[in-house]
Amino acid sequence: MRIVVTGYGSTGDTQPLVALAAGLRRAGHQVVLVTDHGAEADASRLGLDFRVLPGSARSIVTAGSHGWDEAISSGRASMRMLAAIARFNTRAWIEAIDAAAEGADAVVASTLAVYHAASVTQERGIPLIFAQLQPSLATRDYPPPASGLTGIPRWLNRPSATAIAWIGDLSFRSGINRVRRELGRPGLRLVWDDVPILLAWSPVLVPASADWTHPDATITGPWRLPADPGWQPPADLAAFLAAGEPPVYVGFGSMAGFAGTTALRDALLEGLSAHRVLLSSGWAGLADTDLPDNVHPVGWVPHDWLFPRCAAIVHHCGAGTTHQAARSGVPSIPVPFTLDQPFWASRLRTLGIASAPLNPRRPSASAVRDALAEATTLRRRVVVEDGVSTAIGTIERIVAS
Repeated sequence: MRIVVTGYGSTGDTQPLVALAAGLRRAGHQVVLVTDHGAEADASRLGLDFRVLPGSARSIVTAGSHGWDEAISSGRASMRMLAAIARFNTRAWIEAIDAAAEGADAVVASTLAVYHAASVTQERGIPLIFAQLQPSLATRDYPPPASGLTGIPRWLNRPSATAIAWIGDLSFRSGINRVRRELGRPGLRLVWDDVPILLAWSPVLVPASADWTHPDATITGPWRLPADPGWQPPADLAAFLAAGEPPVYVGFGSMAGFAGTTALRDALLEGLSAHRVLLSSGWAGLADTDLPDNVHPVGWVPHDWLFPRCAAIVHHCGAGTTHQAARSGVPSIPVPFTLDQPFWASRLRTLGIASAPLNPRRPSASAVRDALAEATTLRRRVVVEDGVSTAIGTIERIVAS
């Protein structure tokens, strides 16, 4: 088979796509990976045919553009952000995916590129497979994760998910159909029940809901990158880890553009002043300042190597970080900012492997100390699945049929 894997976003959004593409290649299939340029290093290491979707996700987040500043300051999905992303490089993305899809048997696309991929697969007459890293199917069990909503009445969960899906569909179809008209093509025909879905998360974290109605949705488990056998920790990091008790990790990945970053960092470091701390700089540059003696700054380090060496993990609860934390067996202290992060924080809490979440908009050193005290009492529970193999089997079944 020849498969195109495409999607867009931060590291947590693109690494699973790299993992799936690498798994398909190991299984003997031809693969083209089309995604954000930030995935290029991993794709090159794994020998993948890599193409870039124009426009950097990091520049959007760090510049606070396309409505991101509204979403991260409020903790809720911004309609301006949705509308801007729906119009972002639409024609260029369609053209990039279409060029990669020459001779392809199917296209696997994650959320932000799935409509662009649908435009391509409609013209080429090949299957579209939707890859979801966060739940979106309507259910009574929880609010729609991407909304950032929490604590709404249970009876509102399902209609809220339906409404948000309708708004997203309207926004993306509008941009796609504008380009299709420019290209002299008919409108996009997309019936979601006809599109198989790969649900790339742990069924331990989010089991299937009894009221899902989609006819072909498979929870595969998370898609994890194979470890780089040549990677070695920096000497200063190895020395810090060897010099004392396991540290508390603090890192928020791609969460940049948040006005309260400095106050949050200061509250965290004050609350953790009696402990050894690893502070990950991330896209917000958290470690770009003078730090106390108990705090060691760290750049990019593979989470599957680092997290098991820590005493607790303070993180934003992006889907990828959440799964790595759950897999490590080390308790989490969630600090969810926006979108699906409150949802993942609640899943970790429900499993008994995380403290109550901290509110990044109301930083408190005493709340940090309380959360760490709670986290250190939690039982160790390791969540492990081989999601890539399950996904490959499902893709082979779809193409064969």
